[in-house]
Amino acid sequence: MARGELDDLIKLHYFSDIGKDIVKERSLRGVLDRLMARIGECFAPLNWSLLLLDRERDELVFKIAVGKASDILVGRRIPAFEGVAGWVVSNGRALIVEDASKDPRFSERVDSITGFRTESIIAVPLKTEERTYGVIELVNKLDGGRFSALELRTLATIADFGAIAIERAVYLGRLRRRAETDPLTGLLNRRGLGRVLVREGRRMKRYGGQLAFILADIDEFKAINDTRGHAAGDAVLRAVAAALEGAARESDELARYGGDEFLVVLPSAGPAEAEGAKRRLAAALEAASAACAAGPFSVTLGVHAGADPDVGRILEASDRDLYRQKGGRRAKDGLEDEIMAMMDEPKDCP
Repeated sequence: MARGELDDLIKLHYFSDIGKDIVKERSLRGVLDRLMARIGECFAPLNWSLLLLDRERDELVFKIAVGKASDILVGRRIPAFEGVAGWVVSNGRALIVEDASKDPRFSERVDSITGFRTESIIAVPLKTEERTYGVIELVNKLDGGRFSALELRTLATIADFGAIAIERAVYLGRLRRRAETDPLTGLLNRRGLGRVLVREGRRMKRYGGQLAFILADIDEFKAINDTRGHAAGDAVLRAVAAALEGAARESDELARYGGDEFLVVLPSAGPAEAEGAKRRLAAALEAASAACAAGPFSVTLGVHAGADPDVGRILEASDRDLYRQKGGRRAKDGLEDEIMAMMDEPKDCP
């Protein structure tokens, strides 16, 4: 075999390994992390970043940033079609900028934020045939040199694998959300709740900490359906779900796991935080009841927080609190057994 053919074979094998490594990831976070690792192996930039396109807001969002002031950049948004990144996204083409100070497409917005001085850039789009997802930018080589056309082609190849993997992860994410979401309220269903409980149980076993549950049970819900009709009952369910979601923390998880029953999962919340959340949710539910076009309703809340990694015991205690709040009329017999059974159901998505 000639030397040139051997070199081509080595390159083909190398890129094949990269592609398999990136594309096998199922989650968007996993894809981005593998892209970060592979780019770190292949190049020597001072700074590099991966930005995803938010089409609704016409903005690029820094999802990954490595190098100087990277902590400032992650999560920051810039106009979608500004600067070199914006040019790459809008044109769907890779670009080398040898001297940023002389290129009219370069924007100093990010440098003004980080205090970093951009000298040279290679940027490639994350795109498939149908959609552009974002852009990868490498800024300034460690040796002070300029990026080469070969490096641009290499980065573009890695980005192609990344775009395919991102598209797959987005598609699987949509399937997962559909499989784990209650269609009436938009909250998690039994399957989604089971995934959350497994995750929180593992977190507490590994790292310790606390967890709280707030149970919400609509009072006399059967009577609402019987006297006002099932459309009114559905409206009440949606109103309760919206009130809970609006008053919960961003880190909380909410689920409708039964006909008129809701569960709020509060990660890392202790007793004081849980009681505060209960008061906040109660106020939101009272306001929702007054504004509900289907008529007023009332909701009983049960709460408990604990540090027991057996989340079933914390859940059982919150169920007992709900039982007390209802004046001795048990809300749901065997609730904790039912919830824990969810955690044993298969979590794989089709």
